[in-house]
Amino acid sequence: MLHVRVGDVLMFAATGGRLLKGGTTVELLGVFSTSVLSDDGRVLSPVGPPTAVLFRALQSGQARIEVIRGDPWQGSPQRQQVAIVVAD
Repeated sequence: MLHVRVGDVLMFAATGGRLLKGGTTVELLGVFSTSVLSDDGRVLSPVGPPTAVLFRALQSGQARIEVIRGDPWQGSPQRQQVAIVVAD
């Protein structure tokens, strides 16, 4: 069980994630990939699979999320559920 405060942002090294329970308590901000940008905004390094997933604690309560790790295109990804308790 993970204890956090309202406003905290949780970052997991993962290729995906989803909210299973507690959508008013925690929100999924997105799944992101690492890249290198040029001065004019062009991507200089190849984009691969996502490398991070972010969640944000919105209000007091409990939530359950699922974090997905592993190559999403080959093999079977590993899934781990995380219980979250958010306090003021």
